[in-house]
Amino acid sequence: MESLPLSFGVLLGHLHQIMTQMNDPRLASNGTRYSLKDTILAAFSIFFMQCESFLEHQRQMQSRRRKDNAQTLLGLIQLPTMPQIRNILDEVAAKQLCPMFNWVYQVLQRGGYLKPYHCLGGHLLVALDGTQYFSSQKIHCQQCSTRTHKNGRITYCHSAILLVIVAPGQSQVIALAPEFITPQDGSSSKIVK
Repeated sequence: MESLPLSFGVLLGHLHQIMTQMNDPRLASNGTRYSLKDTILAAFSIFFMQCESFLEHQRQMQSRRRKDNAQTLLGLIQLPTMPQIRNILDEVAAKQLCPMFNWVYQVLQRGGYLKPYHCLGGHLLVALDGTQYFSSQKIHCQQCSTRTHKNGRITYCHSAILLVIVAPGQSQVIALAPEFITPQDGSSSKIVK
């Protein structure tokens, strides 16, 4: 098995590369303060640091020291707030990030890291799970799903189907992009739906 070239720097570099190819759905204007790149990196930082208050801590560090970890670790230029991140990213199609998932999958496949996940005759098992990650009766966007209650009230929500590669005896799972159902590298592995 070759060494896994998925260090933080390599992953971040590939994410930067993918972001240059993404379409910013906003109209160009003087009011566009935060770049799409900074917004995506700010959202990524929350998952990377596992802390929503990370961005506020960075703003405080920036005001005290004129430098912060978001700049040095991730390359952010300006830090948007959580509401600004939501407003900007609500308009971005999530499938624009699928190349990142595909690239990671291919690296894992080429390096032999998926072999322990093969079962049932060389297949990969994919578990599906649904989750709702936003719900409001007041706040909504054009992409929201809606539920109309018996009393006539409407609930706006966002939901997702999460796909992960699983295997008996493996304590880790490998996340997949929803559009990524079969290997793109021509390998013989099959994903069972």
